[in-house]
Amino acid sequence: MYLKMKTIPIILFISLSVNISLYSEKLSIRVKLWNGSTESIGKADSIKVILLRDSMIPIYEQKSVSGEFTIPDLNLPEGSPVLLQVNYKAANYNKMIPPVPAMRAQTQEVVVFEPSDNLNLLKTRSLMQVVREKKSLHVFKIYLLRNETKPPKSIYANGLEIFVPENALDLQGSWTQGNSKMAIPLQFINESAGKQRVDRAVLPGNTEIQISYRIPLEGESFQLKDKLFFESKAGSRPIFLKPTDMKVSFSSDSAPEVLQEDIPEGLQAFMVNYSKENSETLIQMEGGTPVMPIIPNEARSIVNGSYILEWDVALAAVIGFLGFFFVIGLGLDAWKKRK
Repeated sequence: MYLKMKTIPIILFISLSVNISLYSEKLSIRVKLWNGSTESIGKADSIKVILLRDSMIPIYEQKSVSGEFTIPDLNLPEGSPVLLQVNYKAANYNKMIPPVPAMRAQTQEVVVFEPSDNLNLLKTRSLMQVVREKKSLHVFKIYLLRNETKPPKSIYANGLEIFVPENALDLQGSWTQGNSKMAIPLQFINESAGKQRVDRAVLPGNTEIQISYRIPLEGESFQLKDKLFFESKAGSRPIFLKPTDMKVSFSSDSAPEVLQEDIPEGLQAFMVNYSKENSETLIQMEGGTPVMPIIPNEARSIVNGSYILEWDVALAAVIGFLGFFFVIGLGLDAWKKRK
């Protein structure tokens, strides 16, 4: 019996090793770098190959690359996509290669851009939703960023600063670039009380950022502070609240505009002006029927580039509506004029 028990793990290990060997292949990846700002051959400070399985597993890295080159003899599992991550002047450029032989055999072109540190070149729209749950306020923020620099450049000013209250729990976020459905989980750098920094460059085109956190609740009366940082030039933000029977007021705006047209059922919505002195507001809330989470908190994950399954279908509709007007260049002013 002892011999049998000792043999089982060995057999499993050998079997697993054989399976990995059988279902992987040696592959060389051809890469071409192009600079979209100068319309010339590109270069990069480094390139990484990352295996995308249950987590992101780096399997190759090379420094100081340029033009066309080949990454030789990578052992890639047949069913796993890989990510090329090119770093150039503080900006990361990602390209996913699906586990399709024909696509793996192609030359992988990655376009890099020269940087600009002028955040004023960035067009920004944002919104926030606050959901009153039984034991916490669940806060969601979404940012739609548009980089239309000409010639195209990446925008990087030591990252983007985002307000997150000091007592926030379960902070998570994702970053989706352009038409990609691959959301990148965000890592936050704690700058100071209430200030978190996302150390990423905004590439040409459209970028979507999703942020989520919880604030613990005690009693039936509660408050939430919010502040504008890199998005402060907007001066205001639409704020959606759930449930509708929750009383709410804003310290910076005694008479916020009530948004009604095209607001999905189950949400109350306001266009809130933040204070001109410090670009902040204090949201005072009372009562309300607690909302049950759609999925348990411990089961949270990014699905198709979004936390949207946990947010709810109503907020998804609002985000889609805001995104439509943002893309066609009308923005929130046009939304308000439709009323």
